[in-house]
Amino acid sequence: MKTTRNYSAVLMTALIFAMILPGCATKKAAWGSLKNGMNMRYSPDLNRQLAYETTSNFIQEMDVMGQEFEVVSEMTQEFIMTPKASGNEDLAYDVKLNNMSFKLETPRGDIEPEMDEIIGKSFELILSPYGKELEYSEAEKLRIEITTGETKSIASDIAAFFPDLPDHPVKPGDSWKSVDEVRDRSETKENVLIFDNINTFEGLETHMGYECMKISIVFTGTIEGEGTQEGMDLVTTGKVQGTGTWYYAYKEGIFTSSSVEGTGETETLVTGEGQEISIPADRTFTMTTQLASK
Repeated sequence: MKTTRNYSAVLMTALIFAMILPGCATKKAAWGSLKNGMNMRYSPDLNRQLAYETTSNFIQEMDVMGQEFEVVSEMTQEFIMTPKASGNEDLAYDVKLNNMSFKLETPRGDIEPEMDEIIGKSFELILSPYGKELEYSEAEKLRIEITTGETKSIASDIAAFFPDLPDHPVKPGDSWKSVDEVRDRSETKENVLIFDNINTFEGLETHMGYECMKISIVFTGTIEGEGTQEGMDLVTTGKVQGTGTWYYAYKEGIFTSSSVEGTGETETLVTGEGQEISIPADRTFTMTTQLASK
């Protein structure tokens, strides 16, 4: 009898393991393997908020009719993203601007806009499983005043927030291309930046307490802008380039951090009142984004 009981216990244990193991195998298959290729797809837990902090710094040196000027920009933002159910495979987030600071140092003086009217406000973000920001138009309503009568929305800060993922398995050394378009609008100006990115899967790494895929990125891009200022027409053209690293927690299906640095060169043609002035400018920039601690 004892032997029978032991055998029954062993059999039951074996059956339990037999039921568990396929589930484990299925879960493993969800993110793949280094041998067969890793699958990348955003799939956040609907019961967990994601808090991201971003910091960006920008320095632009200009030559205006032989005189050199420098403009320095510093910005920090904190977004709290709450996943919510959507009616299809796309991901829906309620995004709250939890905090923000912005400072612009110019030859005409420093500018530090008031943030009280937008801090704490929310908007909806619709994201594809592979990282394309599909809808965030409500972010256009969250605007800060740069100069008198001239405002800027935070929509351009969301337009390429999530790195684009490949729609096929990748192994270490594999690369994929992605394109980001960012439009920055004010009442009198619009700039369009288009980035051509090459992402490369470098390998697995424990990062910020997560098991992550480490991705390096090399990018080039173009800048085109038009606008008016003090009765003059402005047309800007230029290019940017840079490198960076970002991390994807493959078990959780979330973006954890990125760090990017780059340079750019532009030329702005100013015309009006019988004048035509060319203003060349060089810029350097850095940007980091990090998920709050696990």
